[in-house]
Amino acid sequence: MYFFEDFKPGDAFELGTVTVTADEIVAFGERYDPQPFHVDPELAAASPYGGLIASGWQTAGLFMRRYVDGLLADSACVGSPGVDEIRYHRPVRPGDVLTARVRVVGAAPSLGRPSTGIVQPRCELTDSEGRLVFSMILHSIFERRLTRNGGGTPLSVDPVHPGPAQPVPAAWTPA
Repeated sequence: MYFFEDFKPGDAFELGTVTVTADEIVAFGERYDPQPFHVDPELAAASPYGGLIASGWQTAGLFMRRYVDGLLADSACVGSPGVDEIRYHRPVRPGDVLTARVRVVGAAPSLGRPSTGIVQPRCELTDSEGRLVFSMILHSIFERRLTRNGGGTPLSVDPVHPGPAQPVPAAWTPA
């Protein structure tokens, strides 16, 4: 189980892969982003993209599923106040195999809720050639690891894992 104290700037997590299909691209596009290059292969071929591409919002969702399955499902995450710097670096096409990873760029205890802290991972999807296709800075709220008495009432932050505040870099550039 991952708690706030388990994340330090520089930590990296590999979250697995996903293969994108034309049927998924079209189904998502028809429901949420019905632009021609997401829903019609013929019109997409005549577009500046030269073929069908996934909606950026679908790409973000593909990342999020990997994040939940690969890390959040075994964590004390209690939500997110938002994201920064969403970028779609390259079109995602049918047949692309995308790899998800996160690198922690900042972590600080919550000022308003001492029982939680906010972790800032830089989230990325890369294609099979290692090219970046998607990135964002996410803000994830995690419960802090607490010492509990016999009744389960939080007493104090675990002294073994105090989780001191870490400065958040103004900008982070992937290696």
